[in-house]
Amino acid sequence: SMLQRLNGARRVEIARQTLAGLVSDTIPPGTGFALRVFGHREAGSCRTDLEIPLQPLDPASANAVINDITAMNLARTPLGRSLELAAADLAAVPGKRLLIVLTDGEETCDGDPAAAIAGLRSGGWDITVNIVGLAIADAALAAEFSAWADLGNGNYFSADDRDSLKAALLEATITRFTVSNAAGETVARGRPGEQLSLPPGDYLVLWGQGAATPVTVPPGRAATVTLE
Repeated sequence: SMLQRLNGARRVEIARQTLAGLVSDTIPPGTGFALRVFGHREAGSCRTDLEIPLQPLDPASANAVINDITAMNLARTPLGRSLELAAADLAAVPGKRLLIVLTDGEETCDGDPAAAIAGLRSGGWDITVNIVGLAIADAALAAEFSAWADLGNGNYFSADDRDSLKAALLEATITRFTVSNAAGETVARGRPGEQLSLPPGDYLVLWGQGAATPVTVPPGRAATVTLE
């Protein structure tokens, strides 16, 4: 299905160019990065390949791999198996893990994506699974993707064209944070740029790979936190 056209361009071209822009302009160089791809090497196959093993992101070398990705006619969609293998792909990550699944269709290899996501979450990892659906017109399938994202403590993002795919991938990539109070209780969640309303007091903003930033909200005033 990635060979189908969307507003004049093949879906795979839109996905490839948008992903290339993400690693060039959004994800900071040096960030831990891995890329697994399916549907691009064998026709009629459930093959899934780790094309970029986990390593500090080098945008130029990552884009060299991304620009070579194509789509095979009649290739199948092993979402469940790809999610299962992500456990090994990300095993060396020391802290928070973010897994983004980009697909334009449903599971077609008899896998169980929901069970695979539950397995990732039950392993004791701090992991978020966001799902981006490209040109998903089936409301039931979109609802299923949303339910899978909920299992992964993440979100489902829908994209219908190049611009909305860019926006969806950006949203899926943004680091979320949590705010805990002096007792260690989580009192709020958000993302960079979002304003929260909290009572005066001392808090800890938890973000990134185990990073923590203390902040005090004084009575009658606002506090600004910069995450670097």
